[in-house]
Amino acid sequence: MSSDEETVKSDRQASKRRYPFKKGHVKRDNHTYVKREYVHHDQLSEKDVGIDEYISKLAGYPAVIKARYSDFQVNEIDLAGNRVKLTDRNLPKEFEEPAELLYIRTEQSPFHKISQDKWESLRKMVSESDNEASDQNHPHLVELDAEDFTKDERKMVHECIRKHFGQKVVTSTITKDSKTIIQLKKWGKKSKDTRCSWPEGLPEYVHFVMYKEMMDTIDACFKMGQVLRISASGITYAGVKDKRAKTSQWCCVRKFPPAKLLSNAGRIRNLKVGNIIFKDHCLKIGQLSGNFFRIALRNVQAEDILINESINHVKEHGFINYYGLQRFGNDKEAPTFTIGIKLIKGEWKEAIDLILKVKAADDKLQANNQAKKVYAETGNAKRALLLCDKQRQTVEKKLLEGLVKHHQNNPLNALENIPRSVRLMYMHAFQSLIWNKMTSKRIEKFGLKPVEGDLIIVDKPEDAEVAMECPEEEEEDATDGDANEKTDVDEDLKEKKGRFTVRPLTSDELYNYSIYDIVLPLPGYDVVYPEHLKEYYKEAIEEHGLTLEMPEKKVKTYNLSGTYRKIVQHVKDLEWKILCYNDPTDNLIRSDLEELSGVKEPETIAEGQYKAIVLSFSLPSACYATMVLREILKCNTSTSSQAGLNNYGVKKPTTNRVIINVDTEAKQWTDLELPQVGPGSLLADAAKYEDFKKLLFKDVLAPTDSDCPEAKEPDDEGDNEGPAKKMKTNGHE
Repeated sequence: MSSDEETVKSDRQASKRRYPFKKGHVKRDNHTYVKREYVHHDQLSEKDVGIDEYISKLAGYPAVIKARYSDFQVNEIDLAGNRVKLTDRNLPKEFEEPAELLYIRTEQSPFHKISQDKWESLRKMVSESDNEASDQNHPHLVELDAEDFTKDERKMVHECIRKHFGQKVVTSTITKDSKTIIQLKKWGKKSKDTRCSWPEGLPEYVHFVMYKEMMDTIDACFKMGQVLRISASGITYAGVKDKRAKTSQWCCVRKFPPAKLLSNAGRIRNLKVGNIIFKDHCLKIGQLSGNFFRIALRNVQAEDILINESINHVKEHGFINYYGLQRFGNDKEAPTFTIGIKLIKGEWKEAIDLILKVKAADDKLQANNQAKKVYAETGNAKRALLLCDKQRQTVEKKLLEGLVKHHQNNPLNALENIPRSVRLMYMHAFQSLIWNKMTSKRIEKFGLKPVEGDLIIVDKPEDAEVAMECPEEEEEDATDGDANEKTDVDEDLKEKKGRFTVRPLTSDELYNYSIYDIVLPLPGYDVVYPEHLKEYYKEAIEEHGLTLEMPEKKVKTYNLSGTYRKIVQHVKDLEWKILCYNDPTDNLIRSDLEELSGVKEPETIAEGQYKAIVLSFSLPSACYATMVLREILKCNTSTSSQAGLNNYGVKKPTTNRVIINVDTEAKQWTDLELPQVGPGSLLADAAKYEDFKKLLFKDVLAPTDSDCPEAKEPDDEGDNEGPAKKMKTNGHE
């Protein structure tokens, strides 16, 4: 064992002593585990990222967004405009597999080119267990001498084996010792060949609907890759969906048996697949037209008339198309745009330090966060990497691997070990910050009507998008600090090859356009800035040590050409209903899986204690649903603000202490303040409480020689004259 490994082993043992309990839990005196309370840390606010303005002037009202993950449900909308929904978990008719494998009841060789002894060897090979293998280091195999076989005869051998043995035997034609051999190999864990027999004429790409809960798309594909025994990159999708939600989307895999897809994926908790179809093309990132949202807002504090007015206003006038807080990460110590600025400026070492920064919000129980701490203290990337969780892939872990591989003196190459999509995400977060600020400035200065100099799009290439692809992301971070908290975020963020042509409006044509036509640029070397906002752009960009032109650099990965984004968007298919409920944990939206299982849609409860709004609407793939909710509620959408509203169902005592006034001369006390307590509390049992006080104050209140021989019990109504001593004691059990 190397010195680094010995040190890491010692670090882990010390960590277990410091944090001996289960992740996310704390231990109590009765040796039971309870969920650890969420602790707020200093987080980004909307104003920190330029989110300032509203469209409507209606009053706002409080409500809880995403109180439970079931309150946020997303259905992808495909290119044909159809909502993706899990409705069928049956095997497709085009690929029905035999009820039993024919080799079990076929004792005689079914084809004359396969001799009887080879046939019996095949049956024995498939039937015996791996432990019975004569050579444990290699898969079982049988070889047929095919030197004298014609091409058609070899094809018939392959078809015969597939017909009788299905997926249990993998066939291949090879050349061995200058002879043509048909190799018949038993499929198993040790076999690297994952080919399967595929029906002739059937398209080779298997498209299926993936329904998931409480995991993002990347994690879901990673778990599917494990159970299907294929690379996670072999499972493709059109867009990344939220983690803290219930979502349905199209996914795709090449030449994989549907029966195994259904059965193996079914072993993953909170994930189901279905609606299997076959196509002749692979599914790629960006092949969607948007997302359909169903969202429940809980504990709404407003009259129905205001609720209806606020939602109707958004239905008619839309919302400001801000990039939501998820884009920038929750943690204020190292938001994603600060890392992006360092990358754009070519400050590689500083970018690495920000990514590996130890933050107050880090979960100290996570191995990867412990690794960050070791790196910060020692600068030893190898030692820190040994501490990382082997199963959990994060940006920090990939970066530490890069530092070990390329050494700390080569930070640029070390950064290359992070997926390019993640590095782009950091830089795009900076562009989004500037865009948000300029949008707020544009609306503050010129209102919600077109003005001379505003930019409109006059030519839109087919392969271009108005905004960089960015699906609604969950509230955790991509670096254990950004909106996707993972290593992937996103092929969606790749810039498009097609370029827009824009031009400024003239005073003569203002009435021909509306605010919904106006776009603002995300900064880059290939965009046009509106003249009436150019100085504001210049000031905002130079504030971070960059120039308005953002010239191209030698390292092409870190160049930003820029693009355009509409400042106000419409909401499509917006509908809503008001529900009353009694339990804060009640389900308010029926999921696709629940509908498939026959569960009824949740209904309002007459005289329910709490009020909720259930909304449904569609948005283009680049828009944030939280910005729609912000416009309706006029509330802060930050995680910390919402978490503070989500304890409405918890009954708390008015105080957590009892103040007792003790009169040492009169030998008595008075309870000055009593909390509201629950069943089982010491304070809820008057007799036990009195016994406790006697025991606590026995020395202070003990009888003296001048007292009566028989001391009386203290009287709550006793005289309080004379000097008094105040004591405080916790009112907990």
